[in-house]
Amino acid sequence: MDPSGPPSRAPLPDPVSVRRLGLVLVLVSLSVFFAAGLAIFAFSHQSRPSGSDLSLPPALWLSTLLLLLSGLAVEGAARHARRARLDEVGRWVRVSFVLGLLFTLAQVLGMASLLDRHELSLSTGAFIGLEGLAFALVLIHAVHVAAGLGLLGMLAVRAGLDRLGLEHLPSVRSAATYWHFLEVVWVVLLIAFYAAG
Repeated sequence: MDPSGPPSRAPLPDPVSVRRLGLVLVLVSLSVFFAAGLAIFAFSHQSRPSGSDLSLPPALWLSTLLLLLSGLAVEGAARHARRARLDEVGRWVRVSFVLGLLFTLAQVLGMASLLDRHELSLSTGAFIGLEGLAFALVLIHAVHVAAGLGLLGMLAVRAGLDRLGLEHLPSVRSAATYWHFLEVVWVVLLIAFYAAG
């Protein structure tokens, strides 16, 4: 008989560590993607004909305020999640979700305005319509906001049904990290758009 005994099995990976690693990989890949989009936007801005500067619709400024307020709310949820205060987590998740929906509505209005301006620039024979590129970047950001809203929405529904448990707290913290990433990306995009004006 072998005195060393049966071979030991490798320990299973920690689910929290796997979740963190997955989130980091997603955020790094999205950072590269948005950086490439901004590089294309900057190049197009440099090669634009005179008089084709980008003007931002007011709805995009309003959406920025709503996104930042939603970020404060989701940070409140994450802060209470670290202390396992489920009632407070649920309250802040719901507030963040509603503000996220309002952000999305303001973004839709802003994108519609950008699209109208893009079509106008094409009809007047402008070489490059910065509005069209801005619209594409806003749309790509909006798709990722929709993913974040999906997670916040599921957590908000669970909280509303009083089914938000301790097992959901890591998801709240992940949602907060992802949402803050989207805030940073949006502010960088807005600065780039403003500089192009």
